[in-house]
Amino acid sequence: MSTKTAITDADLVRIVQAYYDAVDSRDAARVADTYIAAPNTTLQFNADEPIVTVEAIKDFTAGFFRVVSVKHTMIDIWTTPLMGDVVPVDLAPARSASTVTVVSTALPTFTVGEDSAVKRLGVPATSIFTIDIESEKFVSVHNMFDIAKVYAAVGG
Repeated sequence: MSTKTAITDADLVRIVQAYYDAVDSRDAARVADTYIAAPNTTLQFNADEPIVTVEAIKDFTAGFFRVVSVKHTMIDIWTTPLMGDVVPVDLAPARSASTVTVVSTALPTFTVGEDSAVKRLGVPATSIFTIDIESEKFVSVHNMFDIAKVYAAVGG
């Protein structure tokens, strides 16, 4: 059994980019595969209740991809705290010595509809990723963006 205790900054960038690539692929199984299989694995949007377990995340993602596609650009990743310690470490699930938390900003462009009814919507986003050091998989992803704009585009 490996006893990995750290992840390099280059590996953190690779792991987070792989997540964005998985989301952009519209492949729910690929997205789910970026998460660690644990009972407390979560995906959360804003202040909404988290989606818990890899299977629930996969189901949610598959449903989301039926109506929306996403392409992430302008990605920045902070692997160490900026002034004021903006990388939060006190969010659920609890962080530990076996995890690392990073923050990322991106500009996801959501595409809704088809043909002449297609709508494209860029919504700046911030994500907090907690990564299991040993497996290099996500324990939690917390995305924050104006999801109401996406819902309005889907419904309207």
